[in-house]
Amino acid sequence: MELGASILWTAMPVEMVVQGLEPQVPAAMEMMVEGRLLQVLPGQDGIGTVQRLLSTDPQDYLDPRFQPGTVINLHQS
Repeated sequence: MELGASILWTAMPVEMVVQGLEPQVPAAMEMMVEGRLLQVLPGQDGIGTVQRLLSTDPQDYLDPRFQPGTVINLHQS
């Protein structure tokens, strides 16, 4: 059986129904790594994950060290 869209009929305001369902997005930080500005999601033990590269140089986007998902040391500069 395939699940489709559902309708919820209730007298409660929609704000009460969806309260607490907002996704919890951790705060990313910006840091310079080898002269490139990166948005990094901090993790445990000084390790972070690259979320986004902020650069105007197209060659930077071809460098695998700066691609999203790359794990980096937060204490490097």
